[in-house]
Formats: sequence, C-alpha cells, structure tokens
Amino acid sequence: MKVAIFGLGYVGTVTAACLATHGHEVWGVEIDPGKVALVDAGRSPIVEPGLDDLVGAAVRAGALHATGDTAAALDGADVSLICVATPSSAQAGTDLSHLDAVTASLAAALRAGDADPGRRHVVAVR
Repeated sequence: MKVAIFGLGYVGTVTAACLATHGHEVWGVEIDPGKVALVDAGRSPIVEPGLDDLVGAAVRAGALHATGDTAAALDGADVSLICVATPSSAQAGTDLSHLDAVTASLAAALRAGDADPGRRHVVAVR
C-alpha cells in the first residue's frame, strides 16, 4: 500500500518509519526542506531511540521517501495520514492553521490529479 504522511514531526516520522519497515511504500510530505533532506539522507529529523536506524533502513530499502510536493506523494497513494501540529491558541483553543493548510493542499492535489475517478482515497487525521 502507498501511504502519504503529511508532517514529519514526531508523530509523522515515527509512523512513516514503522509503516515503511512493515512493507508499505511511504512518502512523507513536509514544508521544512531541512526535514526532507534529513529523511532522504536516511536520518530522523527528531530524536527518538532507534528511529535513525528505522528511517535509514527504510530509505535504503526504497520504502521511505520525503518531499515537499503534495502531488508527487499522492500519485498512486491509497491513504493519506495528516500528522501536523495542532497547538493551543492564545485564547485556550486549538490552532488548526496547519491542518487547514494541509487539507487545502491535499484537496487541490486530489482534484488536479489524474486518478481513476472510481478509485477511493482515504484521508485520516492523526
């Protein structure tokens, strides 16, 4: 299964590495080019014991990729997992601006893609 993971912070990177080491093709989508470069070099952008090894093994196996290009990640993907931050706002609410940005990008790419119109794509927010 091809999985697109939006956000390569703690949740996204751990999820991407675990899914990739269990046989899935995983594309991490990240706006920070530094995180994209680290993952593509086989290194984790976050500190978690053993995660560098998992990321490195998955990248060497060709199962884990990172990109800033939503359309490339969605090409042939079966599911998208949104793993972006939803920090507290100044008014004690939740700041959903990162989630809004990802869903807008994802929707635009899905509408513009050449996907089979009968094909379903699942989007889950983590």
